[in-house]
Amino acid sequence: MGRKGSRYSLEDKLYYIHLVEQGQTISGIERQYGVKYDQVKQWIERYQAVGIDGLKRRKVRQYSAEFKQEVVNLYLAGGTSYLQLAKQFDIPNNSVIYQWVNLYTSGKSFKTTRRARTMKTGRKTTQKERIEIAQWTIANDLDYSAAINQFQVSYGQVYAWVKKFKQGGPEALQDRRGKDKSGKAQLTETEKQELKVKALEARIAHLSKENEVLKKLKELERKDATRSSNIVPFKHSPKKP
Repeated sequence: MGRKGSRYSLEDKLYYIHLVEQGQTISGIERQYGVKYDQVKQWIERYQAVGIDGLKRRKVRQYSAEFKQEVVNLYLAGGTSYLQLAKQFDIPNNSVIYQWVNLYTSGKSFKTTRRARTMKTGRKTTQKERIEIAQWTIANDLDYSAAINQFQVSYGQVYAWVKKFKQGGPEALQDRRGKDKSGKAQLTETEKQELKVKALEARIAHLSKENEVLKKLKELERKDATRSSNIVPFKHSPKKP
């Protein structure tokens, strides 16, 4: 027990509550068993409010992206904790909020944690589209999954276009006949300039997003360091007597 990510049974929860009732401090339990202070406190509050039913696992709730964002914003604004927010919004486990904050500061979406469904067969494209997609993917540090969602093409298409673009430049993305499948002539000077501008805009947007994520992450680390400065780390988690 006590390891990060562990799930606690009803018996476990009652055991730690019993230790507190016998005079042991929550801080002492955290040091000895590795169970988070806020977690034990939350169990005690639920037990005192509604008894054993408050300790039983609840049916998994579905939260909207807007709701998650609201909770994360409140946490990052400061002046509150995971436990307080869990209590305020009736969220069964405050570690859920930690996961939302971690997702947000990592620049990931709240909408889904599942891998996006990708196109297998791809779609027809012009040379200009292939160049734009290849440039966008490179500007975004080869984020193929994002490119698939952004342009609605297949993984195989993006991978091949990026590889060809790196090896031979825009000309490598012409079709085998030397012109686009649509029958259109090769790129005009205006189109070439447009593609250069789009590539630059994509890179600037990506770097700007990375900078914002780093700022949020540093702020979060600073807050976590302040909150945990008085916690004594434990080395072992003794079994229950």
